[in-house]
Amino acid sequence: MALQNVIKLEKSLWNAHVEFMGVDNDMAEMYAQDRNDVIEANGLWKAGKIAELKTHIDRLDTSIREGVVIAFAEDLGSQWVEEQLGWSV
Repeated sequence: MALQNVIKLEKSLWNAHVEFMGVDNDMAEMYAQDRNDVIEANGLWKAGKIAELKTHIDRLDTSIREGVVIAFAEDLGSQWVEEQLGWSV
């Protein structure tokens, strides 16, 4: 099962990264790092490493954390997110 909203978030961050390249490299780098965090979260979920996923999400900056939590909730349901990740949506 692919997490469509997580993938959508990752693609959105890629597009923002590309948009800022050569214009504002600091912003481009920020979006690239956020994208990498989303890719890592998706990979942890695919590998069934839910405890590591929770820790990874807990350590993210606020903005990208909210985006990841919401994307997971849209894909897997708010109950799953609350039970497995400890976040209320």
